[in-house]
Amino acid sequence: MKSKNFKILALNQLRGRWGAVIAALIVPSLALAALSLLTSLPLQIYNMFAAGPYYFGDAGASYVPAAAMRETLLSVPAFLGEIAVFVLSAALLYGISRYLLKFVRGGQPVIGEIFGGFTRGAETFGRTVLLRLLIAVFTALWSLLFVIPGIIAGYRYSMAFYILADNDNISAHDALKASKEMMRGHKWELFKLHLSFIGWIILCCITCGIGFIFLSPYINTAQANFYEYLRGIRSAGAAYAGAPQTF
Repeated sequence: MKSKNFKILALNQLRGRWGAVIAALIVPSLALAALSLLTSLPLQIYNMFAAGPYYFGDAGASYVPAAAMRETLLSVPAFLGEIAVFVLSAALLYGISRYLLKFVRGGQPVIGEIFGGFTRGAETFGRTVLLRLLIAVFTALWSLLFVIPGIIAGYRYSMAFYILADNDNISAHDALKASKEMMRGHKWELFKLHLSFIGWIILCCITCGIGFIFLSPYINTAQANFYEYLRGIRSAGAAYAGAPQTF
């Protein structure tokens, strides 16, 4: 299928239902952004107002160890906040994937679906975090070789959360392997699909990001349809196509 087919399908599915998908995507984004802001706020305030001339570029000011200690202590909540955002985003990615799959399959998902990573038990939550960690580690390792291998790795593992959301009994490691198999020979197709949105992305940047409220559901729905397409034609996808759906 061509990129335009996934986009047309997404637009048809979103017709009359934009609000529900926007809410499902914006709620977790705002929650994670708020958490990141709140945990880093003490350090930001300190650096702006309380750190003294050393932090405002005064070359003649001496470095004060006490100031360094205060900054280090204030960095702790910011660091813990980033860890929390990483962990929580894993569970939310799982929930969003479940929501989108149910949506493109013609169901009527409720917004509570996005919290499935938290409500479906500790084992599910653990698998989402482990999968997020594995993707981050492997993508980072490939990125050490160069930028392009890192980008390719990102596409290689791009279907992993859909696979995890689609199968209650699959492990994080197996979901990663299945995504690798599913994307073999199709990474370029997904890249072209993403590239086809470049004009809309530029327009959204011109509108100070406001347009992303509408573009994000469009892109995510199109990508969920791409997963459905691969699910039926690849060996990994064919195996999961016959598996009972979990919702």
